[in-house]
Amino acid sequence: MVDQPQDRTTRTRQMLLDAAEVMFAEHGIASVSNRQISEAAGQGNNYAVGYHFGTKTELVRAILHHHSVRLDEIRARITAEVGEEADIRDWLRCLIQPQVEYLGTLRRPSHFARFCVQVASEPTMANLLYEEAFASEAISRILDGFYGALPGLPAGAVEVRDLITRNSIIVTLADLERALNGEEAPDWRALCEAMIDAMVGMWSAPAS
Repeated sequence: MVDQPQDRTTRTRQMLLDAAEVMFAEHGIASVSNRQISEAAGQGNNYAVGYHFGTKTELVRAILHHHSVRLDEIRARITAEVGEEADIRDWLRCLIQPQVEYLGTLRRPSHFARFCVQVASEPTMANLLYEEAFASEAISRILDGFYGALPGLPAGAVEVRDLITRNSIIVTLADLERALNGEEAPDWRALCEAMIDAMVGMWSAPAS
């Protein structure tokens, strides 16, 4: 079978995405150049990243979107199980379980969660994480349901707990990924339940 140009382009793009994800996860966003990514992906053209993605920002966005497509499939399955009387635990499960479950299915070693930490810590890139999340219909449904199920909390308390939730999930997932890549992988299902318990406790606590 003749190798079509479109097939070669798709493979090249995926190799660049995979190489960039690993390098960003291990070295940070700012310290990795497009040329280094092209070399790591086995591309003789040092401008391959620019040709296929344009800017580094668009490359990061493409990596996030690549994972979001599969994450949304899990979110859709879990949110479909939520009943009309869903409480904050149900909605937190919809928020947390897809991400933990997804990590549990990735080929080892994986780098996605650590990549997300690097994106979140890069001032010029952090907004991309939330842009990609808010573009998800499943995330919108989860957040609408979650905020609707909250007990009465002052706006300031909600803002702070939102921040804690986002940061806690991102960092905990990165730690889980490191453990999953080790010789004795932990039970990601048990960790998922522990994360949900912790978040339910925080969001159920009264505001001072």
